[in-house]
Order: sequence, then C-alpha cells, then structure tokens
Amino acid sequence: MEFESSLEKLYEAPIEELLSRKEDEIFDRTEGGQENLGIKIASFGTKNGGILFVGQKDLKNGGDVLGINKNFQKEFTEAIRNVKPAPLTKSKIIKYKEKELALIEIKNVGELRPCAYKKNFYERKGDSNISLQPDEVRRYHITYGGVNIENLPTHASKKDIDFVELNKYIKLLRKDKKNILDSITSNNSLTIRGVIALGKNPCEYIEGAFIEIQKYDNVIGSPPIPIGASIKLSKPAGILIEESTQIILQNLPLERIYNGARMTENPLIPESVVREVVTNAIAHRNYRSNEHIRIRIFADCFDVTNPAVVSEKMWQDIISNHSTYHPNEGLYTFLNPKFLYEGRGEGIWKIKEELERLRRIAPEFKVIGDTPSSFYVKISLIASISKDVKMAKLYSIIKKHKELTSSRVVKQLGVSRVTAIKMLNLLVEEGILYHEGNTKTSKYFVKEIKT
Repeated sequence: MEFESSLEKLYEAPIEELLSRKEDEIFDRTEGGQENLGIKIASFGTKNGGILFVGQKDLKNGGDVLGINKNFQKEFTEAIRNVKPAPLTKSKIIKYKEKELALIEIKNVGELRPCAYKKNFYERKGDSNISLQPDEVRRYHITYGGVNIENLPTHASKKDIDFVELNKYIKLLRKDKKNILDSITSNNSLTIRGVIALGKNPCEYIEGAFIEIQKYDNVIGSPPIPIGASIKLSKPAGILIEESTQIILQNLPLERIYNGARMTENPLIPESVVREVVTNAIAHRNYRSNEHIRIRIFADCFDVTNPAVVSEKMWQDIISNHSTYHPNEGLYTFLNPKFLYEGRGEGIWKIKEELERLRRIAPEFKVIGDTPSSFYVKISLIASISKDVKMAKLYSIIKKHKELTSSRVVKQLGVSRVTAIKMLNLLVEEGILYHEGNTKTSKYFVKEIKT
C-alpha cells in the first residue's frame, strides 16, 4: 500500500517536479521507443510498480525535453502487448512549452511476477532495469507459483463478458447476477476465472487461453502428416468444451451396431469420455503459462497436452493414493454443473473405468517435465481384448519366421497397417525384434524369442 500511495502522488505531481526528479526504484524516464517502453514496463511490473516519464532525456545526459513522437500511442500499445504477464497501467498526456510528454503509472503484477518483454525477464533494481538470469526467474516461480492465480485481475472488464453464457450460469448455479459477478471481478476488472469462464475471447487477455486441434495422417515409416490447417478456439469455457468435444467426435472412427435390421453408428469413444478429457484440460491447467492446450487426432488415438500445475512427484502421489487436486477451484465450480461426468475429482478414474468397460486399451496419463510441466493424456481407439488375441498370434508367427514385414502382419492377423506397425514397434521396445529400413522397405528381425 505504501508503494501504491507513492505512485499515486507521483502520478499527480507537478510537471516541474517530474522534470527534475532523479531516477530511482519507482521512477524512470525515457525518450520513447517500443523497446525502451517494453523493458521498463516489464521491470516495474516485476518489482513494485513505478512511474515512467516519456519524452525527456536522462538527467545525466542533459535532461533535455524532447516531447513524445507521433507514434507514441502505437509504440506504447505494442510494448504492452509484448509484456507477459501485462501489468495494469494508466497513462496521460502532459503539455509543457508547446510539447507533449506522457506519464505512465505501472502496477506490479503481484503473484504473477516476474514479467518478460519479448520472452526476456526483467526487474527494477535501484535506478536500473536488469535482465533476470534463469535461476532468478526460477526463484520467482517458486515463491509465487503456489498461489491461486484465478482470483487475480486482468485487463478485461464486464463489457467483455458473454452475457448469454452468464444467464445460463445464473440458472445452473441458482445464484443472482450480482453474486456471480462479484465472484469473477476484482476492482471492476475480470479475474482470470472470469475471463476463462465467461470472457467472449479469453486469449485476448490471457495468452495461451485457447485450444488448438489438429488432425494427422499416419504414414508408414514417417512422422504423422498434418491434414489441413489446425482449428483454434478461444471462447467461454462451457462453449469451448462443447465445441472441442464435437470436433473430436466428428473426426473419430464410427462403430456400427446392429439390432435386427436396424443399424446405428456411434463414435468408438463415448462423448462423455471425450468431454471429460477436454474439461480436465481447461479446468486444471496452469494459467500462469503462456502455452495453450493442444489436441491431436490420429488414426488410432487422440491425445491432449496442456500446461500443468502438478509436478511429477505430485502426480505420483495422486495416482498411488487415489487423491484429488483442484488447482482452479473457482473455475471448477462454474464447470461442474454443466459437465457432471467428472464427479468432483473422479474424472481420471471414471475415464479409466469407462474405457475398461468398453474393452479399450487403458488411457495414458502422465506429467512431462517439471516447472514448467505439461499434462499428457492419450486415448487409444484400439480394443484391448482384440489386441491381446492378435498379439498372441503375432508371437506364434515370430516363432516360425525370423523376418517380418507390416504387410505380412496385416495379411495374417487381419489388422490395419497402423495397428500392425504399432504391434511390431511394441516388440521392438521389448527387445524381441529389431527394425531396419523405412516406408516400404521396412523390415523387422527376430532378436530374441520369449516363450
């Protein structure tokens, strides 16, 4: 509060006082330019906030009053756009002897610190703006990484709310409009929770707050090739979940079920499972991260990767003790009435149970990396029972042949070429086969036979 009071007084100080004031931890001046503005804004945002005076040379360089140039507003806008996370600012133009100068008040970003300009982190130290080293950035993340950031304010306001979606939540949550708005605002700004749950276009205020969906073609012996352009969605969480779920379902293979003469087609993976996977990614992701949620759809599976809050150690504890963890509790409160499948912390277990009931290969869940980390989910489209039987037949083929190709496996087991390659590669990983060649010349040789 002491710093905020000092900033307010300085922001309202007479022009003569600003022109002669020495630079210190909360005051700096610049002649202008996007790079200078961006670095200084990021530095103040990391530390305690500050006042930036634009249009005057440094006092040690004479302190000449130059005034701001005609591109100041554009430079200021671009500077702020490249500062992540962007601190709250306010600015005003001051006239002095037929010239215009600018004064910018910059708030610190609190628990979101440190700030980076063009992916380089900065901090205000004395009267200088210092580039932070990796260990210093890590120290900030350790200090502030455990806070619940969903309550922090953004640059979004109530006018950025999707009011059609708000009215839906009024009915679902059985609360009045004022109660809901109070839970998603801070000093008349939307919090991170408010932007994610009800913002018309969340990625406009939170970098990475969108989902990217890409379909791939599995080509033998080569990395998967993207089919068409990716789809990018940034919408209120409820709408985002529904639309992403439907896009995945539309791109999954269908299975035909016959009841007498009547035939129905259903996705290989139930809609409830797909929706739950997407819901988990949005509800439990790390909104400190600038990374976005990625969904990839292949011929034999789809997977989801999103910035994680949990570490590998935390994840192992969750798995071993069947415990639950909701890093974004307030956001979950919004999503739960709309997507009841999760059952409060039971989403992963219910996904496993449902796929086991359908005799599908068990889903894969894992944490990749550590501070920052990603949470990875893979849902296979392959039937587990069928795979086990086919794999047993493949073992019998190995006993008779020292050399195999995917074409032979396709023909003798009656599986797709993608499945054949997957089964052969699994045996390579187990040390039973070794692989030579690629594409059409690809061959597998027996290295060891397990009976």
